[in-house]
Amino acid sequence: MVAKRDDPQYAQVSGYVPKKLALKFKASCTMQETDRSQALERAIALWLEKIDQERDSKTPSTSSS
Repeated sequence: MVAKRDDPQYAQVSGYVPKKLALKFKASCTMQETDRSQALERAIALWLEKIDQERDSKTPSTSSS
């Protein structure tokens, strides 16, 4: 199995968040026995899905009657 770091299908994403949020995230991942990369991937996917839904709800429908 190729590590994500060496897999060309993956890219590193980083940023700064408040320390309390980072600590809570790390603790939650540990409690859920979830890899942080998997948790970030899921969080980003959900966030992008929400953005798409919001954008779609603002787009006027073009129904032909």
